[in-house]
Amino acid sequence: MSDAGRWCLPDPARKAHWIAMSSNSYGDGSTRGFDKLPPDLYQPDPALAGYPPPQPAPPMGSIGYGQPAPGQPYGHVGPYGPPGYPPPTSVPTSALPEVPRPYQQMLRGPRYRWWKPLLCLLLVILLAFSMMALALVPVLIAGWITGTDLITTMDITNLGPIGFIYLNLSLIALIPASGLSIWIVHGIRPKFLSSVAGGIRWRWLLRCIAVILPLWAVYIGLAALVTPFTSPRPTQWVALLIIVLLLTPLQAAGEEYFFRGWIMQNIGAWFSRPIVGLVVSLVVSAVTFSTLHLSRDPWVLGGIACLAVASGLAAWRTGGLEAGIAMHAVNNMLVITVIVLSGNWSQAFIQTETTRTPAALLLAGAVYGIALALILWQAKRAGVQPYYQPTRRLTPSSAMPAPTYPLSQYQAP
Repeated sequence: MSDAGRWCLPDPARKAHWIAMSSNSYGDGSTRGFDKLPPDLYQPDPALAGYPPPQPAPPMGSIGYGQPAPGQPYGHVGPYGPPGYPPPTSVPTSALPEVPRPYQQMLRGPRYRWWKPLLCLLLVILLAFSMMALALVPVLIAGWITGTDLITTMDITNLGPIGFIYLNLSLIALIPASGLSIWIVHGIRPKFLSSVAGGIRWRWLLRCIAVILPLWAVYIGLAALVTPFTSPRPTQWVALLIIVLLLTPLQAAGEEYFFRGWIMQNIGAWFSRPIVGLVVSLVVSAVTFSTLHLSRDPWVLGGIACLAVASGLAAWRTGGLEAGIAMHAVNNMLVITVIVLSGNWSQAFIQTETTRTPAALLLAGAVYGIALALILWQAKRAGVQPYYQPTRRLTPSSAMPAPTYPLSQYQAP
């Protein structure tokens, strides 16, 4: 009896087939009628040079659906390629970091370059001044309709409702200017300027307000005792209170988005070590924020710097601007409301001649320190995430294609 199927197999498989068919499991030495031609006499097939022979299939159920058997080059190849190929690699799909990052290093992603913060600075200045100019248009229209003297209403020592509206709008413009500049230059959406979670965490923001509101009520009361108000309330105090309730929270948020968010992320991205980036960005934020208030009194500058440092540390430890916005907005709203109701409106805003005492600086430092401690305590209880958590996606091109074999191995020569 001859082996009729031996010509259908590749050369290495013929030898294995001859051994299997001519062996005797009973041990009687007979070949049971199979072809006794030694396998070494077979001529190799040149078309099959370099290809492995077929291997026995594994038992049913030993491998999962779509997975090739070990050493088996035939059949369906699974989605992760045949054995022996390297695993698929992840391909960055955005400019966001590929590893967990703190808030001040959110811009250190795969597309970050050292010169991008400088370009972003030029762009944010251009966008901010353009938006501030646009905000002047409704003010001019309102002044023309009401017949208000714009020079008088824009005077910081005697600010009227229209001038107060423009002051708030010019600082609110820092929110879109900061977000758009980072989006255009760094390729990261503005929502990651709010927090590492991608947007304002509203429940956490409300929790911060509830925690610090009683503290600030006591603080404003003590400050009023130290520096009592002596002037009568302004004649348009009702309109001013409405503006405070509607626009002052957004004005405080605008300052936080630029002086804490934009500065911390762009300065912090320059340094590979997070703690170095944090320290340098906090110093730049505090100095810039204090200087732009135009006061030359060291006690005034120190009190403003306390707010900047407390807000910056809160952004670092909670991964977002919510705590800083809460402290800044509560402070501004309560202070301006008390001033509007009690008088001294001409000194409601810090000017070059504004002065404070060392006691006021100590009181401000104590209040901001206590507020920061309360916020960090609540952040720990609420499980607030301080780090950006990246997500990885596998692209279809990362999987190796299935190998192909010539059809001649299944054909007779």
